[in-house]
Amino acid sequence: MFLQLLAFMIAIGGSVLGGPINTPGFPAARVLSQLPKETWLESIVVRRNGDILATSLFYSSNVFTVTRPSFHTDNKAKVLASVPEVNSLLGITELPASYGEEAFFFVGGNFTSLTTFTTTVGSFKGFKLTFDRYGKATVKKVSDLAPISSFPNGVTAIPQAPGSVLIADSFVGAIGRLDLSTGHYDPKAFAFQEMTVPEGAVLPIGVSAMRIKGSYLYFGNPSTQSIYKVKVDSKGYLVKKAQPSLVANISSVAPGLDDFIFDSHGNILLATNSPENAIVHVDVKTGKSKRIIGGPTDPLMPDSTCLAFGRGIFDTNTFYVSTGRNISDPTTSARIVAVDASLLNY
Repeated sequence: MFLQLLAFMIAIGGSVLGGPINTPGFPAARVLSQLPKETWLESIVVRRNGDILATSLFYSSNVFTVTRPSFHTDNKAKVLASVPEVNSLLGITELPASYGEEAFFFVGGNFTSLTTFTTTVGSFKGFKLTFDRYGKATVKKVSDLAPISSFPNGVTAIPQAPGSVLIADSFVGAIGRLDLSTGHYDPKAFAFQEMTVPEGAVLPIGVSAMRIKGSYLYFGNPSTQSIYKVKVDSKGYLVKKAQPSLVANISSVAPGLDDFIFDSHGNILLATNSPENAIVHVDVKTGKSKRIIGGPTDPLMPDSTCLAFGRGIFDTNTFYVSTGRNISDPTTSARIVAVDASLLNY
């Protein structure tokens, strides 16, 4: 009987402990966790055990966690760690496994205004979040990033180089490389025109997010609303004479571009942030893009910032979206939204 029940729950994408994630007749998305007032989530990842980690921006410098998100109907986000050295946290990425250690890298610094994106140059640092065998989390500063750092935003690990990470600085308009063991930071390991803010751009933010997929480093530039790719070697270094090529420009679909991930087919799902508040699918072969959920008048995902696929038994087809809050409405707060990708038409 239990096996029959289990098979039924898997078939509808649910949980044997906390009810289904989605059931027939329900929409593909739901609010998984609503955070307190004056919270803004910036980046989100999913741990090996399925728990969610999310960093908060400007209103607090906390790393939040939601445990076993597919097994509960009430998924309250709790503070896992606080970083008092800074007032804002940004990108977070899981580091490749090393001697069984589970660890993440994230960046943080000081903002004086979120609406005008005013930062304190030189305040940004890199941190390592490590879990021991008992699940206890410890945060340790890895590096005071170079004085030139003014808006380190997205970060990504390098699969074949566990000792280094890449950091996109949206104001510098370049991608830096950080050695985690020495703390040495090269702020312009990747520096191309496609990463900078064009003259006269309405949004003064250059390269903001990136991912390594196969032999390429993919990166997004919100000011041009475009995603590019450039060839790298197995250690994440630029291949000699390689130049970026355009993957897609999404300006005709959604006026916004924030963090992105790859789906099981190798295509891109990206968060658009405000004012679009939507998720866009990008076919990496054709460059065609389409909005698949959310929109300017949809209150579900205000200021969608980042997304990550589940890693549990019941949520491998679910991606989780972190949000900021509606800037025009200070009574709103951040949330995490769960979206069942199998129910979307794309």
